[in-house]
Amino acid sequence: MSDQQCSSSSDAGKGARRTRNPLSTGGASTVFPTPSRQLEEEGPTMRSVAILSPAADHGPIGLHTNRIAGLYGTKPSTGLPGRPTTDFGQLKKSSAPSSKQPFDVAPTGNKWSVQQLEPLPTGFPLERTSRRVNAIGSIVAERIAACLFERSIEAKYNDVEGKAKCRTSDYVSFRIRLFAPSGDIDSTTTIVEVQRRKGSAFNFSKDCRAILDAAEGRASSPQTKMPPLKPISAMSCLQGIKIDNDDDNDRADLKATEELLSMDQSDSNLLGLENLEELTRQSSTSQNAVRLATKNVVSGEDDSTSIRAAITSLLQHSSLRGDQSHLRTSKDEIETDYDERMHNLSLSVVHNALSFMAEEGSLTELTRMHSGWFRDTLIPVLIRDVDGARDRPHDACLAAKCLHCLAPYAQRSIADAGAVEALVEAQSFAADNHASLANMADRAIGALR
Repeated sequence: MSDQQCSSSSDAGKGARRTRNPLSTGGASTVFPTPSRQLEEEGPTMRSVAILSPAADHGPIGLHTNRIAGLYGTKPSTGLPGRPTTDFGQLKKSSAPSSKQPFDVAPTGNKWSVQQLEPLPTGFPLERTSRRVNAIGSIVAERIAACLFERSIEAKYNDVEGKAKCRTSDYVSFRIRLFAPSGDIDSTTTIVEVQRRKGSAFNFSKDCRAILDAAEGRASSPQTKMPPLKPISAMSCLQGIKIDNDDDNDRADLKATEELLSMDQSDSNLLGLENLEELTRQSSTSQNAVRLATKNVVSGEDDSTSIRAAITSLLQHSSLRGDQSHLRTSKDEIETDYDERMHNLSLSVVHNALSFMAEEGSLTELTRMHSGWFRDTLIPVLIRDVDGARDRPHDACLAAKCLHCLAPYAQRSIADAGAVEALVEAQSFAADNHASLANMADRAIGALR
């Protein structure tokens, strides 16, 4: 084929392609004609469905006795894996504001007075930390309340809805809910659900298992208390070895804690206070570091009073910025929990410091040198916290521990301030609600009389 013929055939092919191009002028109207009516976009029809097998086929719920299946028991043998789809119709019906009842502090006798339980709603997503118990609701509630007392867990009860709002001494918050089987409110079976809201999952698992065991009427294993750890210098492998106290590192740790407490961020303040609580605990750090931190907490030595000022502010106002009550009338739940946690940590710091100084033999001199701070600041705050045992028993327990430490050194000042009366009232409440507070109040009363 000649070059002229190749050129002409190539031009013809290009022309053909140009005439078939729908984007070219004149071609668009032929290939994509303008629609005669407005087209509506089509979409899939959305539907949801809950596929549930009968409750009897599911077997035990959550943390049952078959430990071989795993930490939290086996999953249901039938039905969908994981949680069932929630029945939104049931949720809408149960969300009426008129059905809400307030939580009340446990009355005298530590009774959780549950009469008639609500049936488990269809498709309700139970936690794995739940269990079916072959007992009526009132008996199950009584067993759980006794367990909470033995483990010194703060609890507020809602008798109408069968709920308990709980918090441990290390501020793990969880809820307990009792249900009757679905469709059979007169059944002798009770469904117990324990749901963690915040705090350490490891610590929660221990309390949760004890509560569910108690709900079944089985005695929970006693809390295993680790023997108190000795200071690092008392380790057998270090005996006979001269240990040089590194004051520079200890002061650097304390300085870092001081900087965290002085920041404007609340999470930094919490971290700084947790560090200070560790620095004042003999089992966590060296004796020299504990001594240095303790002096800064109680006496504000070493050219720094900011740590003692921070602890004083937290003890008096639960805030690092002094009295803030005039700035706002109410706080939300998150702010309240944060302030209570900070106040509780400050009490723990003071108790660690007092215990160390009493053991070391320096508390007598410090109470004499700083008698004004002990008499006008610390003792009134401790008595106030003991007075508030019904609302915050964990704080009252720590305050009673501090008063017990101070009793041999400031017995008259503490007794004249009304500590004995406050401790007697706290002991009366704690006798049915908080085992640790009841024991510590009794010891403090004996030391002051």
